[in-house]
Amino acid sequence: MISRKLIRTDLNLLVALQILLEERNVTRAAERLSVSQPALSKTLQKLRDSFDDELFTRTAHGLVPTPRAEELANDLPSLLEKVEQVLGNEGFDPLTFNGAFKLLLPPILSEALLPGLMAELSEIAPAVQIITAEVAPNYQEQLKKGEADFAAFVALDTERDILAEPIATIAPRCYMRTDHPLVTKEMSLQDFLAYPHLRLYIPGLTRENTSMVDDVLGQYGVHRTIALETTQFAAAVGVLCRTDSLLVANAGFEAGGLYRERITGQEMPAELQRMIRNSHSGNRGKMSLMRHTRTSRSTPHQWMRALLMKQLTLPGETVEPATPLQPLNQAIS
Repeated sequence: MISRKLIRTDLNLLVALQILLEERNVTRAAERLSVSQPALSKTLQKLRDSFDDELFTRTAHGLVPTPRAEELANDLPSLLEKVEQVLGNEGFDPLTFNGAFKLLLPPILSEALLPGLMAELSEIAPAVQIITAEVAPNYQEQLKKGEADFAAFVALDTERDILAEPIATIAPRCYMRTDHPLVTKEMSLQDFLAYPHLRLYIPGLTRENTSMVDDVLGQYGVHRTIALETTQFAAAVGVLCRTDSLLVANAGFEAGGLYRERITGQEMPAELQRMIRNSHSGNRGKMSLMRHTRTSRSTPHQWMRALLMKQLTLPGETVEPATPLQPLNQAIS
C-alpha cells in the first residue's frame, strides 16, 4: 500500500539529493540540474524538512554529508536506477535513440576502437553521439558523478561501486615499415633485439603495468633498445615509416586498415612467444571496461557496453581469456 508520505513526496527531490551527494557543491549541482543556485537552496531546505536532518554542512571545501545523508547515498543510486528503468527503458530502440555517451580512453585504445565503433553506430544508431577524452587520474570519480559513462583502463584498484569487465586478450604483433629489412625473413629473437624499438604506454601507470615485453625479457636478462616512448600511436607510425624501428602493439587497430599501406605486422619471434608463455610475472594489470553501478540497469548503457566489448575484440580472431601471464594491456609493449 502506498503511504500518504510517498504520495506527498516529489521524486525530483531525490534526484536533486543524488546530484548534491555526487558533487558536494551547490554551484556544480545547480549547473547539472539546470536550475539557479537559489532554487537549489530551496530544494535542499525541502529535503531537510522531508528527512528531518540537515543532510549537509557547508565548509570552505564544499558540502559535507551528515551520517543520515551518507546512509541515503548507499540506497539512492539503485532506487533511482529502478525508477529510470520503469520510466524510460522499455521500448528502447537504438535506431531512434537520441543520446550521448562519454568514453574515457587511452590514445592507444582509441586507434583500435573508434573506427569500427563509429562505422557500426552510423548503421544501427545514427542519432547517438560519442564523446571521448583521455583517462584522467580521477576517472573513477568522473564515473561516479556521471561525467563519463565508460572508462577503459587497467583496473588496479577499483572502488566498490565501479564495475570492471576485463577486455579479452589479443596476441601482440611486431610492426615495421613495409620495406623494412625484416619483412622478407622470419624474425628471430636476435633480429628483434638488433633494431631500435618504439614503446607505447598509458599515462598514469607504472612501468610494471605497462611494459609486458620488457618485463618478460628482463626475467631472462635480455633488454631491447628503446628509441622513443609515446602515448600517441599515430606519431609512432610516422616514426616507423621513416626509420628501421620496430613497434610491438595490439593487433586491434589493423581492423580499421588506416595504416595498411604504411606499416606491416609480423608474428613475434617464436622464442619470445615461448618466454611470454613461460613467464610467471603477476605484477601486470588487466585492461578493463569500467562503469558505475548507477548504469548497470540502464538499457541504453547495457546496449553500449555490449557494443564496446564487441568492438574491442577483433572479428575472426582467436581470443584467449585474460590471465596474469597475458595482460589485457597488450596494446602497450
